[in-house]
Amino acid sequence: MIIDIYTINLLFGLTVLLEVALLYIEYQKGKNFSGFSWLIIGTLIIGSYFIIFFFQKFLNFGVFAFILEDLALAASGLILFHGIIDFFQVFQRQIKNSIIFISIYSVIVLVSLLLGSQIAPNAVSAFCMAGFSFLSALVIIKQNTTADRTFRHFIGIVFFANALFFLGHTLGWLLLPPQSVISFPTTMQVISYFVLFACTTLWNFGFVYLMNTQLNQETLEAKEKYTLMFNTIPDAVLITRLRDGRFIEVNQGFSKLSGYSREEAINTTTLEVDIWFDPTERARFIVLLTETGVIEDMDFQFRKKNGRPLLGLLSARVIQINDEPHILTVVRDITSRKKMEEKLRENEQKYRFLTENSVDVIWHINKRLRIDYISPADEHIRGFKREEVIGQQIWSFFKPEGVELVRQKIAHHQEIGQVGNNNITTRFEVEQKCKDGNWIWTEIVAAPHYDKYDNLIGYHGLSRDITERKQLIDQLYHEATIDELTKISNRRHFMNLAELELRRARRYHHSLSLVVLDFDNLKRVNDTYGHLAGDRALTVFAKIVKEIIRDVDILGRFGGDEFLLLLPETDAEHALLVVERIRSVLSTSPVFYGERSFNISFSAGIATVQDWSDSLEDLLNRADNALYRIKKTGGDGTSTSW
Repeated sequence: MIIDIYTINLLFGLTVLLEVALLYIEYQKGKNFSGFSWLIIGTLIIGSYFIIFFFQKFLNFGVFAFILEDLALAASGLILFHGIIDFFQVFQRQIKNSIIFISIYSVIVLVSLLLGSQIAPNAVSAFCMAGFSFLSALVIIKQNTTADRTFRHFIGIVFFANALFFLGHTLGWLLLPPQSVISFPTTMQVISYFVLFACTTLWNFGFVYLMNTQLNQETLEAKEKYTLMFNTIPDAVLITRLRDGRFIEVNQGFSKLSGYSREEAINTTTLEVDIWFDPTERARFIVLLTETGVIEDMDFQFRKKNGRPLLGLLSARVIQINDEPHILTVVRDITSRKKMEEKLRENEQKYRFLTENSVDVIWHINKRLRIDYISPADEHIRGFKREEVIGQQIWSFFKPEGVELVRQKIAHHQEIGQVGNNNITTRFEVEQKCKDGNWIWTEIVAAPHYDKYDNLIGYHGLSRDITERKQLIDQLYHEATIDELTKISNRRHFMNLAELELRRARRYHHSLSLVVLDFDNLKRVNDTYGHLAGDRALTVFAKIVKEIIRDVDILGRFGGDEFLLLLPETDAEHALLVVERIRSVLSTSPVFYGERSFNISFSAGIATVQDWSDSLEDLLNRADNALYRIKKTGGDGTSTSW
């Protein structure tokens, strides 16, 4: 039986299509192989190349037969080359190059057909197949891997042989006498079909082998990674059979945790090695696992090889091995953590007891300055229940001056925190509002609160009621600075204030006058009306003077019936006017004592700063001398030391 070339091409085409199916099956095994889909498409086009030739036996394609064959040949070469460089991951500007090639090829074929030439398209298509085969051979042979070098070289040689043949095919089209379309197919074309079929079959076989080799290599690497991870995990990992608890596999973490070596555990059961502290716990574990198929983070107690208890955090799930259910279990030793948690719980209870029972208010505010914790002492001190305070901003509890003080303290903390000092503690006093509307003085000790990354969380501290202490301090200060009878500054306090005013006058070169006021008739009043009447006279005198002088002027009792008056920014002339105003008011204001009344008079000596080196003692001496001069003349007058 004679088999013609058409039938042979049909067999070639069907065989190549079968190879395409086999390639696709292999591709499904490892879809992660990039470029392999291009190899399948290229092979499919080659199969179509043969089928097209077969159908020419029944259909007269005419000139289109050459076009279809040429396009199939050039396209298969381009696509195979694209798949190879993608498969070996050497993809470089291929899309741009492909566009350039397709454009040039299309122009050549179109021009040739317009000129009525069939030689140029055939020669160009054969040359394209030769060029792409040669480039494919270079890419394959230049790979550096050694595991599949033999088969890579084999595939490269096949592509190189294909390149040489189609290069000769190209020269044949260009150099040999043109054949008539009637003699189609030519001998050269027939040989090309056999060569292309043989090369296609050989390199497909090689690629299938390469892919399987890489799959096996990846499987081996995956197994090694699994083994490495399995044994590197610090937790105990074990695989046991569900029905009897027989150990199938354990990792090094299990041996370290339990004390049992792998050899001691494999092919024994969990009950045989007595790893459950309470054997009934395994039954509970199996029931829970079979109901849900998975257990996550449950506490179980185990026993080590040395008999010591072990508290483990267990996670497990059911897996299938050889169609039989097994259990994959991970156990983490939490014995130390549980002890730490228990210790933390005890400490928390202790600190909570101290906090909840402290007489001082312990508080915490977040970085938005809202209270998120406050101890019960606040209700005892200010009257607010905890729920009335939590979530409130701190500003609602302070007076305006208190708000300003707290803002300054926070700004100070922020400035210091920017230079790395995060441990500063500040102490200050501020008034706080009570629920009944009253205000109490509190001492606050506060510090910023940072997390482990030095991010500000808020502020914490304590508040203490110091109202009684503040009142006592104010009382002591009052007693130390105020004359008890006249309620004006006593001698010591006056001298301190006067020194400050004298320094200010020196600094700014302001005038300053000191007046010594002395009663003329206090002894006669005491002798006539009694000492209480004299005290009454001193009180009235101090009251009248305070109503006349300015707020910046300072009045003090120097002793007995002698008073001192300091007038800042006042020269001697204006000081004299002040004294005479006091005298005028006093002369028309009798002192009433019981049903009787009497008038009082005084003498005054004025001293004004003359030199910026004057001391307070210098002023007192000059004022005393001026007073002495007026006293010698009978009193009830004013003398000035100019």
